[in-house]
Amino acid sequence: MMDIKDNNKLQRVIKNINKYAEEIEIDNINIMEVCGTHTNSVAKYGIRSVISSKINLLSGPGCPVCVTSEDYIDAAVYLASKDITILTFGDLMKVKGNNSSLSIEKSKGRDIRILYSVNEVTKIAEELYPKNVVFLGVGFETTAPLVASLIKQTYLRKIENLFFLTSIKIMPPILEKILSIKNKNIHGMILPGNVAIITGEKNFKFIQEKYEIPSVICGFKGEDILGGIYFLVRDIYRKNKGEGYNGFENLYRKWVSQQGNMVAKELIKDVFKVEDVVWRGIGKVENSALAINDKYSCTDAVKKFNLQDYFHKNSYIKDNSSCRCTDVLLGNIAPFQCSLFTKICKPENPYGPCMISSEGACASYFKYNFIGERLGK
Repeated sequence: MMDIKDNNKLQRVIKNINKYAEEIEIDNINIMEVCGTHTNSVAKYGIRSVISSKINLLSGPGCPVCVTSEDYIDAAVYLASKDITILTFGDLMKVKGNNSSLSIEKSKGRDIRILYSVNEVTKIAEELYPKNVVFLGVGFETTAPLVASLIKQTYLRKIENLFFLTSIKIMPPILEKILSIKNKNIHGMILPGNVAIITGEKNFKFIQEKYEIPSVICGFKGEDILGGIYFLVRDIYRKNKGEGYNGFENLYRKWVSQQGNMVAKELIKDVFKVEDVVWRGIGKVENSALAINDKYSCTDAVKKFNLQDYFHKNSYIKDNSSCRCTDVLLGNIAPFQCSLFTKICKPENPYGPCMISSEGACASYFKYNFIGERLGK
C-alpha cells in the first residue's frame, strides 16, 4: 500500500480524485490502464485502496507476451525441433502454443536459451556459426527500435546464420478496436508512457478527437498514476456536466514529446513494414504489426524457414477452457473475476498468458494480493 501519511500534496490529490468521483453521476467510472507496467504499478502501490470505490481500474492489452498468438509459439517450437538455436527472454518460455511451449521443448533437450540482454544475440550467433540461430523479437513500439537495430546490424555485418522471428505490435489499432466495440463503456484511458516516448503524444490524440474519451500519458510511479487519474476524473466530471474540458494531457513531458523519438522512428521505418496480425484472444487486427520489410528479408525467419502458413490465419482458435484472459485483456473483467484465478491458475502453475508474464494483469494481481478486491463493483 502506498504511504501517504507524510505526503500532504499526495493526500490533496487523492482527496480531489475522490471528491470528483463522488460527484460524477456514474455508478462505475471505468478507466483503462493500457500498459502492463501501469497495471503492475497500480497493484504495487496500492492505488485502488486509496481511491473511490466508484473508480474501476481496468487492465488492457498492453502486455506483449499476453497477446502473442499461439501460432507464433507454434512456429518457434517448430524451429527448435529442427536443431535451430532459439534465443528468447524468459517471459515467453511458459506461454503455450496450440500443442507445446518453449519450456516443454527445452525439457526435451532443444537448444533454447534465455537472454538477459539484447547484446548477447549477435555474440551467440557468431560463436555458434554456422549453426542457425533465431531470436524471438516480441514487443510493442517500445522494443521495436532495439529489434530493428539488431536486424540492421545483422544485415550490415553479414551474419549469415542469425534470423529473426518477430511479433511486434502497434498500440493505436488495438485501442481503436476496443473503443469501437459496441456498448464498450470506457470513460478514460491511462496511456502507455513507454510507447509514447517512441511514437510521441500525437499518436494517441485520436482517443479524444474521435471517441471523445479523456486520456492521459503519465509515468509509472504511484504519484504519476494518481496525477493521471486526477486529470481523468476531473475531465469526466466536466464532460458529464457539459462544461469545457481538455480531453488529452501529457504528464510525462520529460520523456514524451509531440512527435516522439525521430531517430527511433526512422530506424523502425527503415527496417519494418506495417501488416495485419492476430492478437492472442482477440483475433486479427488490421495494420497492427511491424514485420520485417523486403530490404532486410534475408534476416526474416518466416521467409528463411518457410513459416508463412503459421502467419496467414485471419482469426484465433477460441480456448474452450474456463480461462478468461481474453476478457482481462479487453478490460471486460478483473482477474479475480475469472473462476481459475488463485485456484487452478497461479504463477507456479499458470493457466493463461496473463498469469505467465510478469507484466500480465493476473500475475500483478496475484503478486500484490488484490484477490477479491472490488468484488462489489
